[in-house]
Amino acid sequence: MAPASALARVWHSERVFVVALGAAVVLRILVQYAFPPAFVFSDGPTYLGFVDHLVPSPDRPVGYGIALWMLAGVTRGLTLVAVLQHLLGLVTAMVGYALLRRWSVSPRLATLAMLPLLFDEMELVVEHSVLSDVFFDLVLLLAVAALAWHRTPRVWSTAAAGLLLGTATLLRLVGEPGILAMVVFLAIVASSWRQRLLHVVLVTAAFALPLTAYAAWYHHDNGVWAITQSNGRALYMRTTTFVDCSKVQVPAYERPLCPTEPLGSRQDPTWYGWHDPAVLGLRTPAGVTQNQAMYDFAKRAIRAQPSAYAATVGRDLAMGFWAPRRFDYFEYDTQYKWSFTHYVDYVPTPLWTEPAYAAHGGEMPGTRHPVADLLDWYGRVVYVPGPVLFLLLLVAVAGLALRRPDGAPATRPLTFLTLALGVGFVLVPDATAEFVWRYQLPALVLLPMSAALAWTRLRGAPEAQPGTTATPRID
Repeated sequence: MAPASALARVWHSERVFVVALGAAVVLRILVQYAFPPAFVFSDGPTYLGFVDHLVPSPDRPVGYGIALWMLAGVTRGLTLVAVLQHLLGLVTAMVGYALLRRWSVSPRLATLAMLPLLFDEMELVVEHSVLSDVFFDLVLLLAVAALAWHRTPRVWSTAAAGLLLGTATLLRLVGEPGILAMVVFLAIVASSWRQRLLHVVLVTAAFALPLTAYAAWYHHDNGVWAITQSNGRALYMRTTTFVDCSKVQVPAYERPLCPTEPLGSRQDPTWYGWHDPAVLGLRTPAGVTQNQAMYDFAKRAIRAQPSAYAATVGRDLAMGFWAPRRFDYFEYDTQYKWSFTHYVDYVPTPLWTEPAYAAHGGEMPGTRHPVADLLDWYGRVVYVPGPVLFLLLLVAVAGLALRRPDGAPATRPLTFLTLALGVGFVLVPDATAEFVWRYQLPALVLLPMSAALAWTRLRGAPEAQPGTTATPRID
């Protein structure tokens, strides 16, 4: 087929998505123009520190640091990081759209499922920030696409999916439990028990390969087989919301970990984990690290108050689905980081972010009016409210639970996979660390896909879709 004919066919069948993608490209050009060179805040300076000191960190895996180190070989300027991440956000939408079309979702519905990824304010802010989330979302979705591209799994695609998920976990440790959803997916779609066993073992081994290599590197530098050594700090932060130390017996050296503020008036968990002088100055007996002391304290708090822990986790999980706006609720106070409003005429902090800008290209953050003001207004209007995510969740669950009409596409396996990952990657931080709005991004990427697949299944037999193949009855 001639290139012109192929392009004409793509335009005819996929023009709705092409138009949306074009608009998203223009939007990202405006963001880059309005806020040069990139946003650096929160963990950004730490990630940039890996460019000059690329060693395994006890606080987080350094997969994103490796990516920044490679980009620094081209230029240390931050513009390249932001531009590349904007491109990766677009590629992520293209991968998601292609996978939905592969599973018989109509062009309009598949495009609708990609709109949050293409246009949501928080997605744009994170793409423009020196943070690992954009790389994580792309590698995660590539893993899902590799696993689900063929209705009957192939050896190579299963291995590729495991390797990609392992790589995603080295970008954000939250990826670890994703292997469980992949195992269930393979158990559903494989054609026999022998095939199920083969693919489950293969995806697990492939997933473990990059993690094992990283753990060996970590052991070489730190003498411990691990990916990080921050689980204690994270879990301790989770308990600071609800722990009542009058109900928990702790050793004397752990007493400084008890928040001094009364219940209901606590600080953001990040304060206790990273800024509270009493916690930072914690003195532990010989043989007990600070991380271990925090982990022991957290376990005691959860065992003593299991209902309070469960209520806190449930409250935070639900917040992403009922909150109409991304405001600060309860004890949290980091919402400002995820909106354009904060970066209009932004001034970097002299001790944290300004040195990071100076060391990586030297260009300080700027604001170009009136485009930045327009984006500020845009962000107040264009976002996915929590109730919309909840509606998508209900559609996805219905697509799993209800009987499909005769002849409808059997999309249930991929509906399950995207739903499990989308909700699971939101639940894990809520259960092990804290609620942060940017931790909701996996749901923003995957829940619309899950709902589109579920709706396609529930609405009955669609018209034949160009470029798709019939879905076998594995429903």
